[in-house]
Amino acid sequence: MTTQHLTAIFKLHNPSAHKRQVMNYALEQYTLAYQDLLNWAKEHEAQIAQEGKYVYTNRKGEIIEKYTGKSIAKMLPRVNAAVHGSVKDSLIQDAAGNLASYFALIEAGESPSFPTSRNPSPSAFPNALDDFGLVGLEDYDYYKDRLTKVARGSVRPLFFSRCDHTRNACLLYDVRKDRYFALMHLLPAKHTLGKPLPLTEDNLIRLDTGEVVQKSAQSKTAILAPLELGNNGWQIQKFLKPAMDAGGRIRTAHLVRDNGDYFLHVAFAFDCPPPYTPCAYLGIDRGVLFNAAYGLVNSKGVLIELGHLDDDLRALQIKHGREREHKQHSGKAVTKRHYRTKAYDNILHSLVNVLIEKALKHKAQIVLEDLNVQVKGNRVKSRFKTLERFAEYRCKLEGVPLCSVFSAWSSYICHRCGEKGERRGYKGREFFCPGCGLICHSDDNAAVNIARRALYRKADWKNHFEFHKSFANVTGLDTE
Repeated sequence: MTTQHLTAIFKLHNPSAHKRQVMNYALEQYTLAYQDLLNWAKEHEAQIAQEGKYVYTNRKGEIIEKYTGKSIAKMLPRVNAAVHGSVKDSLIQDAAGNLASYFALIEAGESPSFPTSRNPSPSAFPNALDDFGLVGLEDYDYYKDRLTKVARGSVRPLFFSRCDHTRNACLLYDVRKDRYFALMHLLPAKHTLGKPLPLTEDNLIRLDTGEVVQKSAQSKTAILAPLELGNNGWQIQKFLKPAMDAGGRIRTAHLVRDNGDYFLHVAFAFDCPPPYTPCAYLGIDRGVLFNAAYGLVNSKGVLIELGHLDDDLRALQIKHGREREHKQHSGKAVTKRHYRTKAYDNILHSLVNVLIEKALKHKAQIVLEDLNVQVKGNRVKSRFKTLERFAEYRCKLEGVPLCSVFSAWSSYICHRCGEKGERRGYKGREFFCPGCGLICHSDDNAAVNIARRALYRKADWKNHFEFHKSFANVTGLDTE
């Protein structure tokens, strides 16, 4: 059985001044200790590059060498930071994972910059901004990257490597008040900021195991913070309830400070059902006017359903683009929140949910076109690739089979007769076939061709044009 990891972001609800002080202290200590580890790694870079590989023999008997977080973590020294012992262990794993990625990129021929931490000093951002304002062209890229890193925040997210109520962090459930909490061990023993946990009754249980947290298990190293879950309760239904019912397992977490608020990013692992054997194929064409046009065909290529999922994403992007342009012309700062990426992702999530429901209804395989989007470092900004990424994880969770096919000529081949047609009108949105006279939206036409290409086997056909012509006499949905 395969596993899918999903991350939920929980806001900590109205933490007290003392809890804020504890979290700020732990985050700053974590950030400084992280930089100390990186400084040590920089001094011993050649040694880590030579000895930091994990060596094993695969099933074919081949000897494999690769950089891993575990192999590098064994080489890192234990940090001298005034934080909980479990935080120190997590810190080493955090730094080792980033170092493993750094050395792996170098081995792959890339030229990455050495990992850096953040600067918790209040003067870090003003100093970086002043330096950037005085920089020459030859040092522009360096100081620009430096300013960007400082602008991300003054402290690094604090990593919890496992879920445990006696160390690290875990999620708790109050069975009497129906509330959820985060328990985080941050302070060392006998620290001046330490206070006993407010446990008066045995009404708190661990979310993942159901184990009761005894009121006698008082600790001055941890804080207990309620989670802010909103009114619709979607986080409870998607993450917390499955974790209580053993449908999802809590793996790791990060404590993040953002604009004065505190968030806990929790990684859940879900067991996924095996994909079913498809009886139909749902082809998706990602266009400019519509984010997803779909064509549903049966196992013989007969068209069952055709349409497109209309939405306001394109109009929303144009509107927000004009707002950013107006701010820039007015001399106002444009930040990442003005790009509204979360709003765009919500729309794409809704589209994927509709496609999943349609695939489950018809027991269909979802077929996407391979657009060959080349993005360095897999940092994808295209909404076409984002839609594919959302579809991949949702299909895995629901057991819906998914495949990708080549996209060449999908918009120019007539899905009714298989002859080459032409795209007309504004940006080629209208498809016209001179052979059979078919007129339809080019995205709708492409969606049917993409769905049928799931049936294409290269060895059985001279070329894909002959394959598409084989559907000339296939009856189905009338698309005139």
